Amino acid sequence: MGARRIPAVQAAVEIMKDEGADTVFGCPGTALLPLYAALERTGGIAHLSAGHAEGAAHMADGWARTTGKAGVAAVAAGPGAVRLLSGLYAAQQDAVPLVCITGREASAPPAPAVPLRHAGYRPPDLVRLAGAVTKRAERIEDPARIPGAFREAFRIAREGRPGPVLIDIPADLAAVEIACGPVPVAPSAPGAERALVDGVRSSAPGAVVPLSVPPDPAGAGPRWALAELAEVFAARPPADTYVVSGLPEVFATGGTAPRRHRVPRRGGPPGWEVPTAIGVRTALDSRGERAAEVVVVVDGRGFPLTAGELAGAAQYEVPFVVVLLGGPEDTDPFTDPVKLAEAYGCAGREVLDPAELRSAVEWARKEAVSTRRPVLVEVRAERPADAYDGLPADPVHTRAYGT
Repeated sequence: MGARRIPAVQAAVEIMKDEGADTVFGCPGTALLPLYAALERTGGIAHLSAGHAEGAAHMADGWARTTGKAGVAAVAAGPGAVRLLSGLYAAQQDAVPLVCITGREASAPPAPAVPLRHAGYRPPDLVRLAGAVTKRAERIEDPARIPGAFREAFRIAREGRPGPVLIDIPADLAAVEIACGPVPVAPSAPGAERALVDGVRSSAPGAVVPLSVPPDPAGAGPRWALAELAEVFAARPPADTYVVSGLPEVFATGGTAPRRHRVPRRGGPPGWEVPTAIGVRTALDSRGERAAEVVVVVDGRGFPLTAGELAGAAQYEVPFVVVLLGGPEDTDPFTDPVKLAEAYGCAGREVLDPAELRSAVEWARKEAVSTRRPVLVEVRAERPADAYDGLPADPVHTRAYGT
């Protein structure tokens, strides 16, 4: 096939499709309009909007872990785009292949150096900032470079120890028509598309090692629920269950059920679980595994940080069950997790009595299937009498979410 003239970003989209990407997770913005137009013209790739850049990266992370292919995130450059770094770091630590696109308004040369107080707004230099948390970060300065840059990005993201790659594309260059012929396909290394669930990649190419972390002391907070949760979700022999959690004790025991898959966090920030589960669920639905179940187990300190992504999950009909384990020390006097979930269009229920846990989880599973939305079960050992009533005695400790 001879060369044809197409917008440079359309060549990038065709390469994404050729590499197996069926969803782009992103934050809409003017600088990404050429990309959206190319996605519509090409077809075959859906777009799922995230609440912010970090959520988009975690969603692509979950999709990549489930499929074994490189996930794709697209973010418009701006102050909020710096949040992308948290997602890139998590993917780097857990060896997850990602291709992240940042869109810029224009390719104008940098403004001359002036005192900061007189300088106009400049978007953050994500290429420089991302250098430490990616395998490659490249700014496109020639539209003819876009096809080759994207093909290389997918190859680099997968080869050796997988990880994230960032490409920065000014909108004006993305829309320029280029003469584009077939871009050679780099052969994949053996095991390059091995799914990352049930373990975390080591530094050896294609190697997977099980997560093995000692459990917390027995009886700590609401961890009494873990053994019963394992029984509940293992009692579904016909379908697979994917458990997404950053709590090591969730996977320390009872993880050998043949149809229960682990999606653990090693380097992700608190709150990583909800957007990652969106990516996992999207990947399962796209390959027709709608009977599979996705379960998030998160603590009370991490959940509020990315709870806003529940709104997108409700909008795009991405169902899963969220089990929130919150002890009295996790209580935020200003936030009721169940009401927060309801505010984002999702159902929720609180469990204080261990005898009610099983029925609450079964209700959540049915509700998620019927509504095609996330459903929250908040599990607590007890509820402090003054919860949601007045200032905490130690506000610094209460608001210190930690890592």
